[in-house]
Amino acid sequence: MTTLQQPVQQAPDVRVRVSVPAKESSAVTRARGLSDLMVRRPELAGVYKPADVATEAIRWSA
Repeated sequence: MTTLQQPVQQAPDVRVRVSVPAKESSAVTRARGLSDLMVRRPELAGVYKPADVATEAIRWSA
């Protein structure tokens, strides 16, 4: 079976509702979105190095 024939596994639906302040900066919004994406889709780790670096920076600053 080739990788093209293998079924795609669905990531678990892990959604966290967070109230976003009206004047939140766009950088914070992007960081929050990236962090949320990496939690929901762990298979994306290692695909794009700058995203991995940003995710690690967010984890260390939390």
